Amino acid sequence: MASKAFIKGFRHELANRAFAFLAIDRMAERFAGHEHGLFWKSYLDLEAFNRPRYALAARRWGQGTAPGILTRLKALAVSSLPARLHGPLLRLIYRETLKYLEWLKKLRRQGPANAKRFLEYMVEQEEVQLEMMRLALAGRYAEIASCADDFFLKYNGSVRFFDDGEAGTPC
Repeated sequence: MASKAFIKGFRHELANRAFAFLAIDRMAERFAGHEHGLFWKSYLDLEAFNRPRYALAARRWGQGTAPGILTRLKALAVSSLPARLHGPLLRLIYRETLKYLEWLKKLRRQGPANAKRFLEYMVEQEEVQLEMMRLALAGRYAEIASCADDFFLKYNGSVRFFDDGEAGTPC
């Protein structure tokens, strides 16, 4: 059984995933054809890969995944920044994601014991985001897609996220 504290935190993570998908979808479109567009495309692929897995967990814990109006407005604002601010924006996102990862690790510890695999996934996908950002900040764009691909291969198919015998396969 998920605690109230965990559900509250997970709701925040669901909003964060919705924000990321909306903002990054727009960034990938805006920067298609630019060198750093490779980063945004791989990041969008990761967020798209996350969607059915998070939807499964959300249903299990009685949560919705539709973004609210504030999430939509925040995503629009962030993804509308001028291209000349791409570098500073990415550095800011990286710093904030480092902090967020620590928060997610605390949330993982609050989660239900039968959801250990999903909770590990939740943290690991954030770590993949950080690695892709590190590569982008270092100008190593050609390596970003393979970083994401390794993660996709690990979690593609019939990974069971829940240990209680109920259906729990995201794909």
